[in-house]
Amino acid sequence: MCVDDERPPFSFVSIEGTVTLSEEPEELLRWATANAARYMGADLADEIGKRIGGPGALLVRVRPTHIVAMADLTD
Repeated sequence: MCVDDERPPFSFVSIEGTVTLSEEPEELLRWATANAARYMGADLADEIGKRIGGPGALLVRVRPTHIVAMADLTD
């Protein structure tokens, strides 16, 4: 996985590792709700978790084996 910030002064992170996938409904709902609480607030967590953690969703876990990150490349 690679994330690239194209805005100056430019940064990136590259993560290599072992990936596991899950479509198990209870896991999807648990993680979707936890992420919704973090980013949208506890009051909306259940509603959004059910919306984004339903059928068609996929839970991806990465066990990192190698990470390279650089921040502020042009500073």
